[in-house]
This record gives sequence, C-alpha cells and structure tokens, in this order.
Amino acid sequence: MSKEVVLTLEGLSCNGCVNSVTEALIMVDGVEQADVTLYEAIVTGDVDPQVLIDAVEEAGFDAEEKK
Repeated sequence: MSKEVVLTLEGLSCNGCVNSVTEALIMVDGVEQADVTLYEAIVTGDVDPQVLIDAVEEAGFDAEEKK
C-alpha cells in the first residue's frame, strides 16, 4: 500500500545535489515517486522511512523523517 513519507534534508546546495538525492531515492525498491527540493523530499511508495534516510545518507547528505 502506498504512503507518503516526508524527509527533512540537510547539506543540499544546488540542483546537482537535488538530482543526486532524487536518483538515490528512486533506486530504492518500493518507491513510486520522489519529489526533492533543497530542503525536503516527498516520497510516495511502500517503503520503510529508515531505508529512505539510509539512501540519502549514502548519497552524502543528511535526512530525517518529518513528523
């Protein structure tokens, strides 16, 4: 079942950063859509938020789930 997860992002400073995070998120199994800005990511799909955070961190940026 699809759900929406909102992540707060830190460390992004340009469109290249946004593209890197977008690519990292859409590569995660279960992600249907990822809308990324310099400050947050809105991800739709059936995936554990921690897996999304790990993907962002592997891309070199910080993230936490927005409650």
